[in-house]
Amino acid sequence: MYAKIVTLALTSSLLFSCQQAVTKQTEEAASELMAAKSGITKIAPKHSSIEVDLKQLSFTATVKYMNLEGGFFGLIDKDGKHWLPMNLKKEFQQHGAIIKVTGSALDDIMTIQQWGTPFSITHIELIKAGQSEAGSDVM
Repeated sequence: MYAKIVTLALTSSLLFSCQQAVTKQTEEAASELMAAKSGITKIAPKHSSIEVDLKQLSFTATVKYMNLEGGFFGLIDKDGKHWLPMNLKKEFQQHGAIIKVTGSALDDIMTIQQWGTPFSITHIELIKAGQSEAGSDVM
């Protein structure tokens, strides 16, 4: 008796599932037919092979040596925003240098400097050289 009830429940469930699938296909076909009658054509969006990273930023900044927390180099852009470069190459670590950088802000990390927005540089260009060695009075 138990086996018959289980079989009946499974069969009913299977038939109900098939009915839902057929109903969905019927609704999609009806939608396409209505679109064809109205002259509307569905066009699938094309995916570009070129990916643009919307988080990439490009700006000109002044390199500044900060004599805090053991000393570090920061970037200050034209709007006065502070950026903390996480990978500033040694040859660009010049107090007062003006550089053009491209990269992305790193919102998911914290630093001991607690100064500026952490920034990962992907491209850098020296516009004007600065002091190669920052004195102890620079801040």
